[in-house]
Amino acid sequence: MADPPTQETILAQRAAIDPVFLDSPLVHHPALDEALGLSCTLKVETLNPLRSFKGRGTEAVIAALPPTSGVTTSSSGNFGQGIAWAAGRRGIAATIVSSSAANPLKVAAMRRLGAEVVQTDADEEGRKAIARSMAAEKGFVFIEDGTHPEIAAGNGTIAQEMTDAGLRPDVVVIQVGDGSLAVGVGAWIKAWSPNTRIVAVVPSGSPSMQRSLEAGHPVEMPSNTIADGMATERPVPAAIELLPRCVDEFVAVDDEQMLAAIRLLLDAAGLIAEPSGAAGVAALMADRRFAGLEAAAVVTGSNIDPALYGRLW
Repeated sequence: MADPPTQETILAQRAAIDPVFLDSPLVHHPALDEALGLSCTLKVETLNPLRSFKGRGTEAVIAALPPTSGVTTSSSGNFGQGIAWAAGRRGIAATIVSSSAANPLKVAAMRRLGAEVVQTDADEEGRKAIARSMAAEKGFVFIEDGTHPEIAAGNGTIAQEMTDAGLRPDVVVIQVGDGSLAVGVGAWIKAWSPNTRIVAVVPSGSPSMQRSLEAGHPVEMPSNTIADGMATERPVPAAIELLPRCVDEFVAVDDEQMLAAIRLLLDAAGLIAEPSGAAGVAALMADRRFAGLEAAAVVTGSNIDPALYGRLW
């Protein structure tokens, strides 16, 4: 069985990660606290060139690769941007396989960063199969989000910065898509603040992760959610092994709750978030068990699909 990242492996990734992604701000806003009925510290991962946390794990995994001329992956957008950034910085070609229905702003960003983007109507597993095939044809390395341990370790630097700042909250709410963010953050928090409860947040419209954890093996289920960064149809086996050791419970939020959290972050804290980025705050809004506690949430991304604008106001 694979092990979660250690404190040492998480700290080691800082040398590999472009400093532009490190030391993101911690924000505490009284208006947000009042609206939530608790004390909430936000770790804001949107003020970098990718507007998401994905630069941390992708920098770590690309830096750890053996010499290669190129990489391929499958991504809805933010992970693909991270791969494009990290590969381009090292003179490596990147090919990203994405859905035909992907957020056009994310697709444009991946291309702007130098990646070749191939869009297809295939489902999640089909897109991964295409990326694997392209890697074999070109002699590239296929990268799967959630599988490589360096990705979770790189993401763990988010939590390392939180505890280094003295943060020891009652609860940390953390988004789960492929699982590498929750594994990295959860592993560090459990080592440094063992009394903190780690609450993993999933979209109710993408139930495969919860069903897989209940079954103890990957279970494929359709996904229908506006949170493209958390939409998973079939979790990778590593996530099913590691998540139960890094988080304490799961909370599901629906699309309307994420939209409400986007509005709240903008109104109360002046922060823009995409649905996945606001999911942690959505969980704090929706579940009154957290009332009166000291909480921390990560705003993971702010690349909103323009198609959602009409549903926000």
